[in-house]
Amino acid sequence: MIKKIFFIIFFLSFYFLPVLAKENLDMTLQKVADDVSVRVSDKTIVCVLDFDSKSKNMGEYIRDSLISVFSENPNIRIVTRQNMDKVEKELDYQYSGYVSDETALSLCQRLGAQEIVFGQIDELNNVYILQVKMLNVETGAYSLFKKYEVSHSAKTEQLMHHSSATYKSSLGFIVEANKNSVLLLSPAGGITFDYSVTRCFSVGVKAIVSYDFLEKNNTIYAVEPLGFLRWYVVSPSGEPSSGLFVEGQGGAELLFVNSDFKTAGSTGLTLGFRIPTENFYCEPFLRGGYPYMFGAGISAGFRF
Repeated sequence: MIKKIFFIIFFLSFYFLPVLAKENLDMTLQKVADDVSVRVSDKTIVCVLDFDSKSKNMGEYIRDSLISVFSENPNIRIVTRQNMDKVEKELDYQYSGYVSDETALSLCQRLGAQEIVFGQIDELNNVYILQVKMLNVETGAYSLFKKYEVSHSAKTEQLMHHSSATYKSSLGFIVEANKNSVLLLSPAGGITFDYSVTRCFSVGVKAIVSYDFLEKNNTIYAVEPLGFLRWYVVSPSGEPSSGLFVEGQGGAELLFVNSDFKTAGSTGLTLGFRIPTENFYCEPFLRGGYPYMFGAGISAGFRF
């Protein structure tokens, strides 16, 4: 059993550590600033535009953060906000999401800028992808064209206005058929609770009770109190704590055979798919392990 538990921990760690390794928004913006700084010469005039985003607040935050960092670099001179406002008004340039290279060049040529920094941020596979472009005004060539991965955090969700739609906890009921049976299959039911530590990783507890109704000579109940670690592999909708997941579980199996009571360790892996709908969810799953061998069922409940 110890070897199986070690395998589960190793398996989850192998996939979970890359999630932890991703950088947050401010760390990424510092890296962007460093990449820009090594590509400019002394006293380069830089114009930083709003970044394309589904949220205006996010686009402005990226722009203002980069301007703040650039202002501390003696090799970079930033085009003032007042000058930008004047030219934007003349060009009838408003925040509309997408800024083409031609628009950026036209805007910054009139400002006397030598380099333009702009780009966009999108969500893909449970991370944000920040694309940064630095365009040389004189040559029209890219000085920098790079993508950065940004991990989700309370700050990114607030800037993207996702906070109200993030559900951290779930409470649900389980219905399944499993091999806690002498002859064939046992019907089972239970209750489960989990808490999302990150968008992709959650911890929880569950209890499942099975009844071997096919056994005629004995009355057999199996009770499984379990703890589990769950990793969401991919979310097709991009919503946190949803989609395909792998779950490692461990605990005990309590057997009540007539008047006898026996115990055994219980460990296993579960593969499932969580389908969220507002504050509800349902998830079909398959699980296998010791001593129950296998089980299949569905869980459904509330998210809050």
